[in-house]
Order: sequence, then structure tokens, then C-alpha cells
Amino acid sequence: MKNFTLLAILASLLVPAVASAQTLVAVDDVGCLPIGDNGVVTAAVSGEPGGSTVRYYFRRLHEEVEDFYFVEMTPLGGGRYWTTLPKAADETLDLMELQPELAEERAEAQRILDELGDEADDHPTAAWWVVKERTEYRDPNDDLDTAIIEERAQSGKLQRRDWMLQMSLGELETWLAGLENEPTEVYATVLGPDGSEVARSAMGVIEVSGDCDVELDERQRGQAENLVVGETAPWEIGRRVFHWQCDGIVSRRDYRGVLRADDVCRACVVAWTDDPKTLVAAAASAIGVIGILIDGDPEGLPEPVSPSEP
Repeated sequence: MKNFTLLAILASLLVPAVASAQTLVAVDDVGCLPIGDNGVVTAAVSGEPGGSTVRYYFRRLHEEVEDFYFVEMTPLGGGRYWTTLPKAADETLDLMELQPELAEERAEAQRILDELGDEADDHPTAAWWVVKERTEYRDPNDDLDTAIIEERAQSGKLQRRDWMLQMSLGELETWLAGLENEPTEVYATVLGPDGSEVARSAMGVIEVSGDCDVELDERQRGQAENLVVGETAPWEIGRRVFHWQCDGIVSRRDYRGVLRADDVCRACVVAWTDDPKTLVAAAASAIGVIGILIDGDPEGLPEPVSPSEP
């Protein structure tokens, strides 16, 4: 009886310690992601509860569109996880420049400009992004498409750009000016068995480059050819993944958790030849078509794979 009581006391002391264990997740710096091919990304998790899952969120850095997508991560063991991302489309980042005179009637923007001082004049591109990030104004100059911002920055605008806030204005200006392509912003989350978020990493950023060389192993290539991409906002339903190529995306999971086939990408798995009258199936096995020959005006046919949006 005494032994039983002692065990009960020890158990009662251990339970709070286990319950208070903190779950932590961090995305790894992978250096770069290739244009037109899949990249492999990794994350580290500690203290995850049993039955948890890890998601990797991603989006291209864009002046208007800020909502994320996600893919599930695969455990490697020892708290390590990996996944592959879709193929990045070739998209140049628009370098916006802050126009301080437009901030005169915006108290919050003016406060940030006062803090930045002459640095804002010296680094107008970096200042534009900092004002965007540190204020409620998703369009610092009030000259972008309001409808696109309202529709396509619903949840993403709430995520803090930790990577940006760690840079000085000069560092950010130099980095932005040297980009070959829109970079990719990323973070990871750990979900408990009930689907609730247990932990979230800081947001990082990965450069996208045509010089990035990534070799996928057999398992990574297999996943890249059968991607399930998750959505975080209603507007993403029925549209191609913004500034990512369709190739390899077979299913989508919407913001409500509903899984469905990606019919948008399946319908557009075609490529134009030099002759605009000829349409060649680019992934015939995915849709059961060998090829299509069009003799006439191609107007009204599906757009080529992953055109620029909006």
C-alpha cells in the first residue's frame, strides 16, 4: 500500500512536467530554391506531442498577394522533417519605392518614417517594405490594386516577416536589389492530434534562382510528382498555386480541410509549341491524353501552365 501511494505521488509530480514541455519548431536555411524544378526543405521539431503533424507554409514575396499555401512534412527521425515544394515559376520581384509625401495623412506610416529618418530617403525600396510590414497599410503608396489586396492577403498579412525585421534598412535594400527572382517566404507549424496549432516557427526567406542546383533522391522525386498543396484562403480554390508551376500538383486541401483533385492543373497540363496552332500534351499520363492538334484559332483554350498572376 505504501509503495502504491509513493508511485501515485511520483506520478502526480511527473504529469505537470510532461504537460509543460514546450514544443518548438524551426525551419532550416536551405540556401536556395530552383526556378522550374522542385526544392527540398527541412525543419527541426522538439517536444512534439504524440500524433502530431508538421506543415510547411510557403508563398512568393509579392507586393499584393500575401496568402500562404502549405504541404505536409515527412519525419526523418530525431525531430527532423522534410518535404518538397512545387516548382517555382520564373517571376521577377517588382521593386516598389516609398513615396514619403503619401504618408502625410497616415499617422502610423508617418511615425515609422520619422523613426527611419534619412535612411528612408536613402533606401526607398526597403522603406516601402518596412512601412508595409510595420503598419496596417498593405499598400504604402496607395497605388496598387485594392481588390487584389483585399482578396489575396486575407490571412497572410497577419504573419510577421521575422526575417525582414532582423535586417537594417541598408541590408534589406541591397538584398532586394540583388534578387534574380521573387524569393519564397516560409514557416512551419506543429499540429496536435486534434488539428490545433501547437507551435509555429519564425518566418524565414529563401532565394529563388536559376543557378540553384538541387538533386532529388528517389523518394523526394516521388513526392514531387504527387504533391498535395494546402490552401489558407477562399480565393485559392479553383486557381493555380500563385507563382508556382502546376507540374506535379495532383491534389489540393482547402482552408476548410476538404481534400480534392486539382482539376485546374490537370486541365492545363499542356504546352504551346512554336506553332501556335499546335498544342502538345505535357503530361498526358496524368489526364489520359496522348496529344491534341488544333487547326484554327487557339483562342478560348486553357492558358499555358502557370502564367503570371494577377
